[in-house]
Amino acid sequence: MTEPGLRHFTDLSAFHGDGWGVAWYDGQQMHVEKSPLRAVDEPAYDKLTHCALGDLGLVHLRMATPGLPVEAANTHPFARGGFAMAHNGAIHPQDRLGDLLPPGWDRQRTGVTDSERYFLHVMSGLEANGGDVIAALASTVAHIDGRFSANSLNAILLGPDALYAICCYHPDRIPVEGLAARGYTGVPERYFDLAYRVTPEAVVVASSGWPQDGWTFVPNRHVLVVDRSTLRISVEPLDPKNTNTKALRKLTAVTASSRPRAVDVAVPV
Repeated sequence: MTEPGLRHFTDLSAFHGDGWGVAWYDGQQMHVEKSPLRAVDEPAYDKLTHCALGDLGLVHLRMATPGLPVEAANTHPFARGGFAMAHNGAIHPQDRLGDLLPPGWDRQRTGVTDSERYFLHVMSGLEANGGDVIAALASTVAHIDGRFSANSLNAILLGPDALYAICCYHPDRIPVEGLAARGYTGVPERYFDLAYRVTPEAVVVASSGWPQDGWTFVPNRHVLVVDRSTLRISVEPLDPKNTNTKALRKLTAVTASSRPRAVDVAVPV
């Protein structure tokens, strides 16, 4: 990402000002740093986003769902077992969030958010599906859609071998009035768009709200998969019936003489 691009992204913390988080892979080691403070006010954020931390990572700016506390335990990304995830959206009703997870998994929470429960359900799905990430994502989306009301399940998931960008939202549930009340000046209908850009050295995936001219949109209810070692990308449907198929479409393959970097930038609520 260029310096102007990073500056535009960081400016979003005026709107997404309820914390920030960075997760990255350096070799086989995952690292997570996060804070419940506004990114633009934090020297640690500035330092981390200007360092070459590793070849796979995400940056997250939080706008807390009303009713959920702004504190360290609720700050994205959430991490477990070599995976880290940041979520963009809200799951309701909040008073039934305790029913979201399989038995025993709710005790593994560190905070109280819908987003952490979403992440833990994906982790439980990995166990249930023999490590198949797409199957775990598809089963989690079907579970939440069937039992809860989520405006968006958009998320970025980092794993040891790939980055997964989940685009899954309900256009009729975009919180237009709530966004306007918080000063959002973008096009509300595009708020949950997820887009990516491919260069010879990186694949960058991001939510909306900052300049993205020439980027490619991820189709709704699909997952963009970026292979860590090759930067080969594919788009797969979030359909449990199709989780054992090959990639829906091979979009492009990018190779580099040096080890490539797959970098994600996310702006979850």
